[in-house]
Amino acid sequence: MIHALWKILIILSVLLPLSAQGFELKHLKTFEGAGAPKSVEISPDGSYAAVMNLEGMDFWLISTTTLEFIKKARFFKTPAQGWDYKARQPINSYAQKPVECDFSENGRLLWISLHNAEAVTVYDAAETLVPPEGALYEKLRITDVANQRSYETKIIKIKTGKTPKIVKVTPDGRYALVANWHSSSVSVIDTQQYKTIKTIRLGGKQGYIPRGIAISADSTRAYVANMGGGTISVIDLVTLELIDDIPATANPRHIILARDQRILYISDNILGKIIAFDLIAKKPIREVFIGKMARTIALDPDEQYIFGVSHEEGKLVVVDTGSFDIIYKKDFLYPMGLAVTPDGKQLWVTSYQLGKIEVYEIVQ
Repeated sequence: MIHALWKILIILSVLLPLSAQGFELKHLKTFEGAGAPKSVEISPDGSYAAVMNLEGMDFWLISTTTLEFIKKARFFKTPAQGWDYKARQPINSYAQKPVECDFSENGRLLWISLHNAEAVTVYDAAETLVPPEGALYEKLRITDVANQRSYETKIIKIKTGKTPKIVKVTPDGRYALVANWHSSSVSVIDTQQYKTIKTIRLGGKQGYIPRGIAISADSTRAYVANMGGGTISVIDLVTLELIDDIPATANPRHIILARDQRILYISDNILGKIIAFDLIAKKPIREVFIGKMARTIALDPDEQYIFGVSHEEGKLVVVDTGSFDIIYKKDFLYPMGLAVTPDGKQLWVTSYQLGKIEVYEIVQ
């Protein structure tokens, strides 16, 4: 009897840490009908979530307060060459497939990468920014859900390299950096001129495959995760030159720079890990396995937790940054993008294949 009780206690000691530390995700709402939601980001002022629907060729703006739609914006599609990632070959597709996004002007401007357009676009939430005479543009059909009206508009389009992925605006708002998957490069866009002023090659003649980008708080350095190449490239944002290339891990996808500017959190897609990487020592110092095809990661505002997803194994996990243990785990089919609101109270997660966005309250 005592032996059986002891075995039960041992089992509980293993299971309890995933939920016994007072952490919980309380479901708030489900949004359905998205066309392969690739990513979700929260505006810096915390007022709205921007969801990029790759196959839907549109994006959604949703209020974080009311959890109701603000606007839906659909691109007008034009034929273009795409890429089959399983067959690893070009395919016929459309240009206007939104992948990732970032903000400037405290959320007024939304910078969006278009997978097959070799370009990013800039949407003005206030709709006062219009393309200059003769400038490139994309057309949108806006459904203003909040005001029950529909109309067409034009937004600025800026040429980049081939297959743009992550787009990141520097904290000082001066540049927007774009990781170009098939061009092995980073485009540097002047945010005042709305044009690419430099293209920085990564990986020499052979070329890397860049994905994630993180930028220092003082806007002087950019770190680029090379999924193909296994390194972190370092760009000096004063000179706009490549200054270092640090071997990191097998397949780094998404990266976040901690407030201390020394620790870089990395998701490794192939290894299925979240890694804490010391940029000064140039080596991993902690890691945890979260499941195959580890994709997007996010930090809470206090940097106490890392949220991550395993796309292949269908898991949403929460990692304690102190112990680097998984303290919470739940099943979540086909997760891809996620984001935490600036106040740390909400977690937004997309299901790519199911076309859903789930919103949770973070309870501690």
